[in-house]
Amino acid sequence: MRQQLTALPAGQAEPTEQVQRFYGQANFQPVWTTATGARAAARAGARLLRQAPEYGLRPDEAANQALAQTLDSLALPGAGLDEQLARRVRAELLLTTRLLQLTSQLRRGQLRPESLQPTSCAADSVFDPVFWLLAARQCPDFSQQVLAAQPRSRSYVRLLGAWQRLLRTDSAAARRQQWLVAANLQRLRWEPVADSIYCVVNIPAYSLQVVRRAKVLRTFRVVVGAPATPTPELCSRIRFFETSPRWNVPRSIATREMLPQLRRNPGFLDANNYILYDQQGRVPNPRRINWKEVSAESFPYVIRQAATSDNALGNVVFRFPNPHDIFLHDTPARRVFGQPRRALSHGCIRLQNPLQLAVFLLRHDLAAQPERAQRNVERMWDSVYGGYSKYFPLRYPMPVYVRYLTCHADDGPALRQLPDIYGRDAELMAALRGDAAPTVVAGE
Repeated sequence: MRQQLTALPAGQAEPTEQVQRFYGQANFQPVWTTATGARAAARAGARLLRQAPEYGLRPDEAANQALAQTLDSLALPGAGLDEQLARRVRAELLLTTRLLQLTSQLRRGQLRPESLQPTSCAADSVFDPVFWLLAARQCPDFSQQVLAAQPRSRSYVRLLGAWQRLLRTDSAAARRQQWLVAANLQRLRWEPVADSIYCVVNIPAYSLQVVRRAKVLRTFRVVVGAPATPTPELCSRIRFFETSPRWNVPRSIATREMLPQLRRNPGFLDANNYILYDQQGRVPNPRRINWKEVSAESFPYVIRQAATSDNALGNVVFRFPNPHDIFLHDTPARRVFGQPRRALSHGCIRLQNPLQLAVFLLRHDLAAQPERAQRNVERMWDSVYGGYSKYFPLRYPMPVYVRYLTCHADDGPALRQLPDIYGRDAELMAALRGDAAPTVVAGE
């Protein structure tokens, strides 16, 4: 078959690099066909391609029809040896190309445009659809092995299950929600492979969950970024937390919100336990500064808030590296957690009962040393009640996913739609429908 791959009939597209690798690993022997027709795995693969909507993927009806006709042509009588070989080559290349595409899309989704994909989630560089498909063809249940390429996170499994139940029972509701479900399955496919335990913030649900495999261990209410200052989607790891933290006021908040107040009342800083520093690290008296002459563009100061009960970060802040410089933290404004809609922050995530999460992280991090973990918990409370800052590094940084799911089944077997608070659904659904022109994941 090596010669046929390098000397294709006129009008037939050149095989992709992945297809070349696939057949190279198979010693350039036919994989899906025999001299008398299509193998069982080929028929199973064709069925999977027709079932793409069951997995939130857009079907290609024309390609499916062409593939069916090509596979059926293998059993047609009266063809000479050259025509039989040409038919087998067409069937092999077409099916391999489509199945590599399907395998990749099951794992990574149909779309990977930079404008839509969360830039702070590292791509899954380990997964190779070529080797996955080669292994699947050797399995007794070919279809199940191909489908096993899908993500295994709790949210993905539950959302996919709810979607397939809806397809079986209510076609009208399924048609209404088809692209919304597809968009949210796509978002989950963008995430890296989930660890056995992790924290996940779903922005539209205003919640943080601690998840171990298929079980939710803890649930916390959160406040997320307002639509004007949205919380970004990202994947990272909580590396440490700090109790009784000082707050370094971001320059954007200092210039946009505090500078106008200082122009009206220079005593604003003292009244709220803020300390002003100049560029040399000195502490000037804010009452002696002519704030009307200080512009936002040339603001020459740094503002910090001392560790107090009224500190904007509250009693604890959880840090994880990310290019947006956001973090999880406590807040003195705890009444907001009673509100149903909590898109109120500048982008960081405020957490209800954050010290419960801190205790959980300490005990999990030292699960094999419970006495040492208890000592750290006691030190944590001493820091909180004593009002002095203390760092608690984690030996095993906790994965954290900040995601944007507007349709999920985390709370039960049925689909639940959430408010699209940042208006992100329309563009993604349009791209999945083919209304836009994003990058499509083909058999790369």
